[in-house]
Amino acid sequence: MKSLILLISLFFSTPNFPPMEGVWKSENNENIILIVYMHEDNIQFYNYKMDKEFHLNEHVMDVDENHVHTLYQDYLLQQEYEFYYILKNKNTLIRGSEVNDTKTVFKRLK
Repeated sequence: MKSLILLISLFFSTPNFPPMEGVWKSENNENIILIVYMHEDNIQFYNYKMDKEFHLNEHVMDVDENHVHTLYQDYLLQQEYEFYYILKNKNTLIRGSEVNDTKTVFKRLK
């Protein structure tokens, strides 16, 4: 019986997200802000540009203890963007895209 309960709890457990929650600012462009928070056992990524109207909401595809892999679909341009996030340390978050060959370093504001 204990084995059955343990097995069921493994199927319904929430993923172990890295501690990325907070407000982050791009190291190279102070106008790019990233907000990361937990909502209903899921991690949310919201991207903002302070100098123009821009908002991007990403969907989590994969999670492990070291990184989060997300997908964003731009329906206007009919393009998909894949990002990965790695928490380098408690104050440094790296977002990259292997497809677009980009890397952005964010510093924690809060």
